[in-house]
Amino acid sequence: MAGPVVLVAAPNEAFRRSIVFVLASERLDTDTHHYATIAFASTRADQAACAVIDDEAVENWEAAPVQFGRFGRPIILLVSLFGKVPDGPRLKHLVKPFLGEPLIETVREAIAGAF
Repeated sequence: MAGPVVLVAAPNEAFRRSIVFVLASERLDTDTHHYATIAFASTRADQAACAVIDDEAVENWEAAPVQFGRFGRPIILLVSLFGKVPDGPRLKHLVKPFLGEPLIETVREAIAGAF
């Protein structure tokens, strides 16, 4: 039996599969997409406990704060070390590459409502 649904958006297929593998090891169900816009519009978005979004999956940074706000649940934004990204009330940044325990801990915090 799968756990909570986590939206995942990453344009790089290998990176996206790595994220899914890490989350599946924690018995989390994923809904995967290439881009954030598609992820937030998916039929499973309303069921999602949180989202894991690669910074390269964000198509329009000017529209991102509104898009993130509409989602209304925690978002874990995977960022490049030198990338400049917005802050938000339910937004937490993780610097790439990181996979493993940092991602798992942050997703657990998001599901628990810790941010």
